[in-house]
Amino acid sequence: MVERDRSPEGRFVYLAEKRVEKALKAIQSVGGLSDRKNYKYNQSQVDQIFAELDTVLESVRTKFHENLTEPSTFKFKD
Repeated sequence: MVERDRSPEGRFVYLAEKRVEKALKAIQSVGGLSDRKNYKYNQSQVDQIFAELDTVLESVRTKFHENLTEPSTFKFKD
């Protein structure tokens, strides 16, 4: 049995792969709702689904970008 890398980077890779795969499967399952033989929906409902997915994805993207930037430091101006 291979020992898992428990460094911060190793934990990130391990969890990111699992969580992203799970998220992709969940999003793909939403796509299954598009089958008109089994479901009835309107454009407004579709727009609401994608608006919410876009909002959440943008929020997560922002968290990563914020944590990549260096914290600002305070200095008095002359």
